[in-house]
Amino acid sequence: MNKSMKRGLYRLDERPGTFRLRLYGGLFLFILLLGTAGYRWIEGWSLQDCLYMTVITVSSVGYGEVHALSQHGQLFTIALIFFCVTAAALSLTALFEFFILRGLSALFGRNKMDKKIEKLDHHIIICGYGRTGDYIVRDLQKMKKSFVVIENDPERIPFMEQAGVLYIIGDPADEAVLEAAGVTRAASVVAALPKDPDNLFLTINARSLNPNLHIIARVQDVDNSRKFMKAGANQVVSPFSTGATRIVQLLTRPSAVDMIEVVTQHENLELEVCEIPVDEQSPYVHKTLAASRINQTLGCMIFAIKRVDGETVFDPDPQVRIESGDILLAIKKPRTTGA
Repeated sequence: MNKSMKRGLYRLDERPGTFRLRLYGGLFLFILLLGTAGYRWIEGWSLQDCLYMTVITVSSVGYGEVHALSQHGQLFTIALIFFCVTAAALSLTALFEFFILRGLSALFGRNKMDKKIEKLDHHIIICGYGRTGDYIVRDLQKMKKSFVVIENDPERIPFMEQAGVLYIIGDPADEAVLEAAGVTRAASVVAALPKDPDNLFLTINARSLNPNLHIIARVQDVDNSRKFMKAGANQVVSPFSTGATRIVQLLTRPSAVDMIEVVTQHENLELEVCEIPVDEQSPYVHKTLAASRINQTLGCMIFAIKRVDGETVFDPDPQVRIESGDILLAIKKPRTTGA
């Protein structure tokens, strides 16, 4: 079953109160039509008299009969009253569930979710649950990363609940909303809103609230990338530019691209790309790659070193020194435990 079908079924299943209210509203109209048609067929009255008789019977206001009823008309009225009482009981049950039980469930569920969000630390904040945000969420769930979603469209609540994610409804660029998502404790923020100005304002506010955040911003217009970097984004991603680059790579270097995808995205492959941060307490700091014996101790292969100044050294020489602040990029088996 595809995702859109699942979402449609979920919305029907998760909003029984709304569905029943519509059902019983339609049932009430059906009773009016049934009563009017019944009196018209049995008694032969005018449509106005038939409708009036149906309304006073259904509402139980106690008015007298419009005309004297025949024996068949009396039996029809008894059946109509019984039918109305049953429908009224079901409607009241639906109203109680919709306005009382559903409200209480949402309240307690929201409180429980808020407590979980308050416990998050060094997590990821995803701002915007559109198509980009949805794919980000699914990949992070596969990697078992801690994250919370900020979305300003309440219509997307069922989709987020179906995905089982923690979420906050509000403006992602609002400082109060960011603080509720734990921006001061977070490790990263993903600005995935549909419009560049919104993502830019979000980037500025997030950076002001947490100078240590790693901010990744999505841009529609590549020409705005420099503005985002000045506003505090660490990386800027353009879906259109990235997609175009990937197409060109597939056209010119298909085998190389396939191999990279196999290593980085294949779920069943016994390899993964990982980052090894180095600080002053690291056993590898101030040593050469050869002297650190990191390949042997961690069972990995170092293919690049990202320096603290942003420079990346690919295929580093064994005699290259590892310094504090470096990030070692390696390929290793997932089951191998590092130091």
